[in-house]
Amino acid sequence: MSPRNSRVTATHVIYGFWLVFEEGGGVRLTRTEPALDRAERSMFLNATLPRSLWNTPTLRANIGVKHGPEGGFNIDLDVAADALRAALGVDVDLRVIEGE
Repeated sequence: MSPRNSRVTATHVIYGFWLVFEEGGGVRLTRTEPALDRAERSMFLNATLPRSLWNTPTLRANIGVKHGPEGGFNIDLDVAADALRAALGVDVDLRVIEGE
């Protein structure tokens, strides 16, 4: 792989880049091979990241509640979201969609 190119596989994205270290403590990054002065040294690096890093999981559930003889229901979305957050370890976007 050319140092200035990235490559995408079925499971990973591979980035090629250069880090340039300056004698005075500075650091810079470049995708192309750098031109260096006397007080600089460079290092080529590959960063391999899983493609799953860009996937956002989506969970969907439908809960049906039928009206009973006593009338309507009150649903506290905050309590439900807190319970799901505690059980799953993720933030959940809950919405009530009135249907049939």
